[in-house]
Amino acid sequence: MSEPILAFAPLDLLLEGLELSSDIEAAKSHDWVSHVNTSCYDGDWDVLPLIIPKEHLDSHIILQAFSHNCESPWVESQYLKHLPSIRALIDRFECDVLSVRLMRLHANSYIKPHRDQGLSLEASSQARIHIPLEISPEVQFQVDGATVPMVVNSVWYINADAEHSVKNTGDTSRINLVIDCNVNEWLFNLIMNSKNKTYCCKKVS
Repeated sequence: MSEPILAFAPLDLLLEGLELSSDIEAAKSHDWVSHVNTSCYDGDWDVLPLIIPKEHLDSHIILQAFSHNCESPWVESQYLKHLPSIRALIDRFECDVLSVRLMRLHANSYIKPHRDQGLSLEASSQARIHIPLEISPEVQFQVDGATVPMVVNSVWYINADAEHSVKNTGDTSRINLVIDCNVNEWLFNLIMNSKNKTYCCKKVS
């Protein structure tokens, strides 16, 4: 019998002492870029890149935000330099951090069901972490048909290799900090020690 595949899990990573709301207000003053995969969503969905491939440090924001499969080292973008609390939060990850961005799903917008092939604990050596910084009860984030009970400043491992979608039927935007990491012993234990893990019902292959 095959091992169950994790869909999502809340992580016990404390965010105390961080003025994240101030950073979010500062981030809103920058020019975000619309997600390039326009067929994947309805409404408005945009991105502010925070950790980017070094080779695109002086490139257009589109390359900074969406060039994820690079062999170049990952470095701070010009935007992260103005967000000290978010920078301090990223520093709490005791693993190799790859791409980091703020992702904003505007009111009355919908990210359609999709998969990010291979991006999961089981499928690769990488994992995706979501941290909601602004959210409302009208936002529904689903993985494998199950709703992730996200609240502000909670930390979540998400199996992005499984089918997932996000629907914002509210009147305000949802902003998540999205972090892609290399999985090491620290991150693996943090995920596996979660007390409220949810597993996939559908076959993920």
